[in-house]
Amino acid sequence: MIATTIKHFLNKTFCIVGSNSQYKIDDFVHVLLDAVEHEDFTNNTCVRVGGPTGETVFSRLKNVDFFAITSAFHSCLEKILFLVRRLLRNRRVALAFDITEEPFYGRVEGLWVHAYCEARGSTGCFKYLTVSCTDKQNKIILGSLPVRIGADIVELVREVLTRTQKFIIPEVCLFDRGFDNCRLVEMLQKIGVRYQILWRKDQWVKKTMKSMKRGEVKEVLRISKYSQDKSTYKVKIRFVIINQYRRYPRDKSYHWVFATNTRNSWAHEYVDKYRKRWGIETAFRVLDNINIKTTTKNEVIRYFLNVFCCLVYNLWKLSKIFECSLSLKNFVFTIVQRFRKNNKFPQGVFEG
Repeated sequence: MIATTIKHFLNKTFCIVGSNSQYKIDDFVHVLLDAVEHEDFTNNTCVRVGGPTGETVFSRLKNVDFFAITSAFHSCLEKILFLVRRLLRNRRVALAFDITEEPFYGRVEGLWVHAYCEARGSTGCFKYLTVSCTDKQNKIILGSLPVRIGADIVELVREVLTRTQKFIIPEVCLFDRGFDNCRLVEMLQKIGVRYQILWRKDQWVKKTMKSMKRGEVKEVLRISKYSQDKSTYKVKIRFVIINQYRRYPRDKSYHWVFATNTRNSWAHEYVDKYRKRWGIETAFRVLDNINIKTTTKNEVIRYFLNVFCCLVYNLWKLSKIFECSLSLKNFVFTIVQRFRKNNKFPQGVFEG
C-alpha cells in the first residue's frame, strides 16, 4: 500500500520518458525517501546511495505545474480514502487551516519568497496554505497550496476547501487569528460551512469585556465592512466573547474572541473545539523532521518536495491502522529498507 501510493504520486507528477531511460520509478522513490530520512539534499543522497542526482530527479518535473502536483496528491488521497475514513472512524471532523513557512537561506527576490521567517538564520520563506482534518488523536493533511506574495488568501481557502470537501464532510472549519478577515467570513457563510475564527481584540471588544464578569460568555451581532475592488461591502458577523476563561481552577485565564456561526451551550465547548487546532501545529513540527533540503528558488520544485513530505506523513499516520507503532523517523527508515530489499515487513502495511 505504501510503496504503491508513493509510486502513484511520482507517476502522476513526473514527465514521461523513454523506456530506455537509465532510471526507473523505484530509483527516484529510493533517493527521495532516503533524503527524507536523513533530512538531506538529493545530491548528497545520490552520493550516499547511488541512483539519480538531484538534477535528474527535478528534470522529471519539466513542464509540471502546481495543478498537476495538487491533482496527484488528491489522486493518492482517493486511493487511500477508505483508510482515512477508517482511521477517523467515519466521524465528522474539524478542518484546521494554517499557513506554514518553509525557511529560505539566500537572496530574497521574486513572487514566491516572502521577506520574513521566524527560523534562525533564514532570510525569508516559502509559504503554504494547508488544511488538515483532526479529531482527538489523529491528524491527516488533506491539502496544501503555495502562497505567493500578495495572494488572495480567501480564494485560496475557497479552492482548498472545495477540493477537501470531496473527501471529508467537516463538522467545523477552524482558523487562527491570521485569518480574521470579514471577506473570508462572508465567503464561508455563502458556501454554507460551519466556521470558528479566532478574532482580534478590537476596541469594541475590549470595551465589551470591561463590563463582563469572569468566565461570562456574550454573543454580539455586528455589521462589519470590508473593501474589495474599490467597493465597500457589509457582512453580518456573530461574535462570541469569553472573558477571563479558565478550563480548570488552577489554569491561567484567557480572553477569547471568536467569529462563528456555531452555537454551544458552554464556554468550554467553544474553547475545546478551537484547541483541536493545536494538535495540527504539533503535526507540522513533526513534519519539519522529514524535510528534504534544497537551495532552489524554483517554486514548483519546492512545492513538489513539500507535498511529497505531506504524503509520507499521511502514510505514517495511516500505518497505525495496521498496528504499526513506529515513530515517523523509524517509519521512513523502514520504508527505505524495504526499497533496499534487506528486510521483510508486516503483511498489508509495507507490501505493494
